[in-house]
Amino acid sequence: MKFNNVIAAIALEDDLAEGVIKAARSLAEKDGASLEILSAWPLLTAMLPVSSGDVAANSAVMSEAMVQRNREARAQSEDKLKALVARLAPTATFVLLDGEPAEVIGHYAKDKNADLIVTGSHQRNFWGSLFQGSASRDLIREAPCAVFLVTKAYAAKL
Repeated sequence: MKFNNVIAAIALEDDLAEGVIKAARSLAEKDGASLEILSAWPLLTAMLPVSSGDVAANSAVMSEAMVQRNREARAQSEDKLKALVARLAPTATFVLLDGEPAEVIGHYAKDKNADLIVTGSHQRNFWGSLFQGSASRDLIREAPCAVFLVTKAYAAKL
């Protein structure tokens, strides 16, 4: 199979981010495909403590200072993403999306007609994935294309 559009989906704080970018770059270069590196920034409402199911009630709790800190933190993350891409895949483009990672990356991949999404997987055991969740599992469910999982063991070989 020949890939034309490869997406690397990373969490900036994840220790697999560099391995994911390196693997995606290698797969894209093999076929002369475009490479986009994506990360997701959570919506501010998702960061608020939930005392009720009403988002409007939580929205009233947000102060201008919280909104400004969120903007600044998002800008710092975008700068970190830019630097990481410049160092590891200088010909790639990058986007910091807003929202729940699996959902926004899945939609983005569909809109861009991606052939492959490369992402990291920590291969948690049953209890770990039950209590911590699994972003890669959620992305596989949302993905409109093939998904290549980079594990710690694979990343160590890159």
